[in-house]
Amino acid sequence: MPIEYESLDTSELLLPARSRLYHLEPVAFGTGMVESLTSYFSRLAEAHSVSPGELHHGEVLPLGAGRRNMFCGPLNSRSRCFTACLNSAGKVARRFASAVGQLTSRTDLEFLTLLPWKSVLPLPRLTRGSAAWCPQCFRTWQSQRETVYIPLLWALDVVKYCPEHRCRLHTVCPHCDLPQYIIGQRSKLGFCMRCKKWLGSFPDQTETVPRRAIEPENPEREIWVANQIKELIQVGFRRHTFISKQQLGQLIRVATDAIGLSPLARVLVVSPASILSWRSGQKLPILPAYLRMASVFGINTADLLTGKDLPQSMPSLNVSGVPYWWNTVVSPRATFDPARASLQLEEALHESPPPSLTKFERRTGYHYQTLQKHFPDFCAQLMDRFRDHQHRQNQIRQQQRIAEFRSIAKRLHAEGVELYVHRVLKRMSGPKGLDYRLARQTLEEVQCELAASSTGLNSY
Repeated sequence: MPIEYESLDTSELLLPARSRLYHLEPVAFGTGMVESLTSYFSRLAEAHSVSPGELHHGEVLPLGAGRRNMFCGPLNSRSRCFTACLNSAGKVARRFASAVGQLTSRTDLEFLTLLPWKSVLPLPRLTRGSAAWCPQCFRTWQSQRETVYIPLLWALDVVKYCPEHRCRLHTVCPHCDLPQYIIGQRSKLGFCMRCKKWLGSFPDQTETVPRRAIEPENPEREIWVANQIKELIQVGFRRHTFISKQQLGQLIRVATDAIGLSPLARVLVVSPASILSWRSGQKLPILPAYLRMASVFGINTADLLTGKDLPQSMPSLNVSGVPYWWNTVVSPRATFDPARASLQLEEALHESPPPSLTKFERRTGYHYQTLQKHFPDFCAQLMDRFRDHQHRQNQIRQQQRIAEFRSIAKRLHAEGVELYVHRVLKRMSGPKGLDYRLARQTLEEVQCELAASSTGLNSY
């Protein structure tokens, strides 16, 4: 009896489209603690066993997103400010999210930024220029073997406290006392980009206090701010209609009718002209102003931005609990003590190696003109000592390079190689460390010495 076999389906099998990079899932997606876009990009690079800089230069930059020098420069440079915009609500965030989404086949990466609120949130004072984190969150995630990441909540400039642990966010490494970049060229989440140590620890058993020009407000109000922003991020996952300029203008008009234009401006810490521009619909308030308005009006910030349950009348405003300096920027003002500055200058004059005046300014925080006004003689002595030290060091380095050049030239001559300046220079540890004219003069001296030595041996 013949054996019957099942028939095979030989039709072409249609496979779903493949993404170039891993289809990585964002952490805490759909919640107020959702991962930021810069954190997602760092984890994406780690999943491919490359650095964020290599992934950016090799994959994202050819798609027209990012900037070639965005990993370069000091913390306050334009390139680093560009990196801070990746979590914001502007064109930089939109292009970067679109490029990374194209590589990972994800269409929801805009929710890792503030792009859902771009129609009501102006860009100034939106995201901070350096990283902030909660060490207790890091320790909890590490102990529970959960993914260590940077929430979008921590990237906002108005958030100073962690709502989960009710503690202040850190902005400098507890080991090396240096600030951290939003995203580094070679960085691993949860570890310092400078000393590579764990950021979730307190080596000195004391909590690092973020450097602010003024003391932060009471923790309860800062935690209220953090919870308001956390709810705002979560609401951004749902499609909402936002408050229109007409609604905002009507709300401001009701508030000014209640207490007046100047008192309202003082409460919101803005100028009366800003109040008038909001009321006429010419401009929109920045996020700190929205928070103050929500506190004064007695509504949630998310309800205010979505135009939900706006008060139609305000017989009085709740201004008792809103401090004047809440969430405003104040430049630090260093106090100048002439006696202390004189003592510091005397100590600097006895340091070895002597510091430059610029280094002394950065160390002490004093301005150049202030030092020149009070201590012109000390400043002149400090600059002269540093200039002499630099001159001596340059001479020592030049003698070392000449000695290396002579040694290489003699070795090449012993090997039977014809001597040329470039032939000797390219074998030095620093080919451009010796001036060409000085190298040519040194080579002529070496050749004369070799010729004289050869003549002496022949006569002997």
